[in-house]
Formats: sequence, C-alpha cells, structure tokens
Amino acid sequence: MPFNEDELIELENRIGYHFENRSLLKIALLHKSALEGKEGHCNDKFEWLGDAVVGLYIADYLFSQYEKPRSWLSAMKAKWASEESLAQVARNIHLERFILLGKGEEKGRGREKNSIISSALEALVGAVYLDSKSFDLTKKVLDTIFSSEGGLELVFLSVNYKSLLQTWSLKEYETLPMYQVIEESHELKTYRIAVFINEKELAVGEGSSKKKAEQEAARKAWEKIIEEKYSFRDYPCF
Repeated sequence: MPFNEDELIELENRIGYHFENRSLLKIALLHKSALEGKEGHCNDKFEWLGDAVVGLYIADYLFSQYEKPRSWLSAMKAKWASEESLAQVARNIHLERFILLGKGEEKGRGREKNSIISSALEALVGAVYLDSKSFDLTKKVLDTIFSSEGGLELVFLSVNYKSLLQTWSLKEYETLPMYQVIEESHELKTYRIAVFINEKELAVGEGSSKKKAEQEAARKAWEKIIEEKYSFRDYPCF
C-alpha cells in the first residue's frame, strides 16, 4: 500500500518540520515487514541514526539541568530513552497511524507494539537529521515532539517507578515495598504517602490521588537507591 501524501503532510505539521526530500520521511515510516521478503529500503538504518540523535538530545538536557554524577545521569538517560518512554511519546503524535507494515505485522497488531512504534520515532528523527543536516533544527523538532507529551520531565515521570522498585525489592530482599498514607487532606485533595522496605522508610511522595502519591514516593525511593548505589564510585567527580 503506497503512502498517502495528505497523511504525510499531516505528520509533518504535527512535528513542525517539512521535508525537502520526502522520500526520507517515507523510508523512516517503512517497517521491514512491509518489504514482504523483497530487497529494498526500510527504516532500520534510520532508526540506528535516530537512536544516536535522541540519545544526544536527552543527554544534553540531563547534563544542563541536573548536577548529578555520571552514573545517575546514565541511569536516567536509559529510562528516558527506553522503548516504553519513546513509544508513549510517539503515540502522543499518533505516529503509529503513519507506519507502513506488512500483512503479517498488521494481523499481529504490530501497530500497537512498543518496539515498532519507538523504532519508527527514532527513524523519523534520523530522517529529519539527514534532511536538515542540522542538529539544531532536529533539536527543535524533538522539542515539538516531546512537548506534545508535556516535556521531557513528564516522560521521565511516566516511567512506572512502582514496578521498578518492586522488582528491585524482590531481587534484593525477597519482599514487596509497602505504602502507607501519612497525611490526607480531603479539602485540598492531596495525599502524602510513605514507601517502606523491610519496615524502613525510603521516601515520601505527594499527589492529588493515592496512586500519584505512591508513584511519586516510588520515584524518590528509586532515585535515592541509584544515588546510594553509585555515590562512592563517582564521588567527588561531577
């Protein structure tokens, strides 16, 4: 099935960039399954390039915004650039609508797979970089794409820290984290919740719902664990 030119223009409008060479955009959206075993261009190489560009974009942001040691920055970069996070951002601009898939992937609900959607986003970024020949212009496109999700900070907060903390706690202590409401205001609709592991309080989170407060507590606990794990190795170099 050929690309719909009107849909390509719609995608260009969504990301705030219009291609000089639109064939680059088409390749970025062409999943290898669409070749149906034939030779031809697909978005694999563009994904490889885009992965590096997105990585630099996130690294630049973290480096400029946080006075943290290298290991903390690396851990956060890995989370922000994860398949799950990038797929979420891609869905927010409805990128899955524009990907060209093979019949097998269509039947297998490939349009819903994080791996395919996040790869397409990286390929799209790679295509923008190739077309513009400029990291600064590509950075503006990334600013637009990430701002559709509320910015890099919200992508960061969207990571399921409760799940991360639970996995770590089970591995290290063979026990689950426990969450306890320590303050509740019905008038202000706010909750303060503490998270404990082995009866030791790790962090306190606040939110407009118990779920949000628990997620915030888990995030703070996870950051604390990362910092303590790597603090000796990195100290005093920042």
